[in-house]
Amino acid sequence: MKRRHLLGGTAAAALVAGLGAGCSEPPPPGATNIIDPGTPAPTPSPTASLPAAPLSGKPARSEAVTARPALAVPIRVTKGTTPAGLAAADIVFQEYAESDSLYLTAIFQSTDAAKIGPVTEIRPMGIRSIGVLHPYVAYDGGPTGFLAQFKASDLKGVTPDQKPAAFTGDYTSTAALYKLAPTDGPPPSAVFDYATPGTPLADVDVTPATELSVAVPGRPAQVWRYDDKADVWRAPAGKVTLAAASVMVLTMPYRTIDVRKPTFRLLPSAKVFGEGTGTVVSGAFAARATWRKPSQRLLCNVLDTAGNQIHPMPGMAWVVYAPPNAKVTVT
Repeated sequence: MKRRHLLGGTAAAALVAGLGAGCSEPPPPGATNIIDPGTPAPTPSPTASLPAAPLSGKPARSEAVTARPALAVPIRVTKGTTPAGLAAADIVFQEYAESDSLYLTAIFQSTDAAKIGPVTEIRPMGIRSIGVLHPYVAYDGGPTGFLAQFKASDLKGVTPDQKPAAFTGDYTSTAALYKLAPTDGPPPSAVFDYATPGTPLADVDVTPATELSVAVPGRPAQVWRYDDKADVWRAPAGKVTLAAASVMVLTMPYRTIDVRKPTFRLLPSAKVFGEGTGTVVSGAFAARATWRKPSQRLLCNVLDTAGNQIHPMPGMAWVVYAPPNAKVTVT
């Protein structure tokens, strides 16, 4: 017992001293081999967080994504349509179109989509909603007057007739469109003031919400329901179910456009410029709102009833242009 005590105490201390002095003499039997750990490895610095994508408010996949231009694709949805790519959109503008259909203009910038469509014609609502974002537009022609408006807007885009390779039938993709989009196109400006943790949807007139209904006379009501597990609002569109972080219903006048070329048609069209009232749902809450868009070159400001910015949750924003006779209810 005495020998073990000496080796674990006095002898071990001598061994450490010998190693520190560089002695090559082997340690006595039974001693513990002590190894110099050396200099500790430096603690790596934390990875810098990526900036938020301008149109979704969510962290971007890369800095290159935040610097690229937006893309815009008009899509017409009927009961029998299976729209593709909407889940990847940052913002979707919805107009009530003819024959119980919906005319959508979907904006893509933060996320890619392998299939988008069915691509449809350009219309005034889309031109006036997206002009301030300077997107590259994929569209399938349009009436003569609408094409003239598109040309006058200075927006750039492509049709299946111009670049068939960018389309597969009635569909396209972000990869195909970014190959054609001007490389010097500016990134879009942020449209909404997205919430940060702890920020309320609005400063006033906020209530809990689980369902939003937009009922236009003569049409089936569009009903959005809150999915608390996924923290999104869901509604059907054609044969798919949509999922949006926020839904903004902006009430505005509609007019009927008498289209004569190339064929005669009567088309409803939302008057995007102006101001009005609205309702916004995001997260588990709803807020009364007002909106104002003076011109194509200015953003549409969505404010609460106290005149302060609405703060939707980051993610896709679905913007419904509702006619004045629509009944909007929140429960």
